[in-house]
Amino acid sequence: MNEALLLIGHGSARYPDAGAAMVRHAETLRAANRFAQVEIALLNGAPSVSEVLGRIGAPTIRVVPFFMEDGYFSRVAVPQAIHTAVPYERIVRCPPVGVHDGLAGMIEHQAMAACAAGTTPPRDAAVLIVGHGSSSAPGQALALHRHAARVAATELFVRVEAACLEEPPLVADALAGLRAHPVMVIGFFANHGGHVRDDLPALIAAEQTARGGDGPTVRFHGCVADDPLMVQIILDQAGSDPEGE
Repeated sequence: MNEALLLIGHGSARYPDAGAAMVRHAETLRAANRFAQVEIALLNGAPSVSEVLGRIGAPTIRVVPFFMEDGYFSRVAVPQAIHTAVPYERIVRCPPVGVHDGLAGMIEHQAMAACAAGTTPPRDAAVLIVGHGSSSAPGQALALHRHAARVAATELFVRVEAACLEEPPLVADALAGLRAHPVMVIGFFANHGGHVRDDLPALIAAEQTARGGDGPTVRFHGCVADDPLMVQIILDQAGSDPEGE
């Protein structure tokens, strides 16, 4: 209770509610009374990191980046935003939520629920996990691919693939390669910005058109970061004992 928890997300200029999942998880954590304070801040939007840090009185602040990859935002943008506002010794920098090994199980659970909702047996369904990727620095090891490989290893689904919006394997190509199967698309995004609301639905609609009215369906089943189980992932990344022992 002498520590504060700060979740830092991306935010969106176009969609003010893009960080709604992070807000919900923070509310759950506040109700659990595990920290002196639980706050959220955005790199792009309000409340800003400097604004939120200014109202945290706890001597130690555990910062969990609400990002799916350990990339530029987690490694560069978040630390820069923090250390311009408070002394270094008050901060405990934690890993981003998306690199936690538990994400694979959450993706599997979400895909199984999608199959049940659509009455598609998992053995007949393909799962496509879609992340951002990077057009400026493609080819880096991504947590996205690691989680997809672990879900594929369960052999619950006929195919499990990963694809990106900004680097190969691209979403359109991956969907075309799965054209013989109904596809459950799971978003590997922390933020409900333009990629989730505009780009991905457009790609799915184009693929469904290519399959024709009688072809197997392609459906988007939300983002893994929306799952209430993400609260446990945040606690793990913050280094908090989930049992409070």
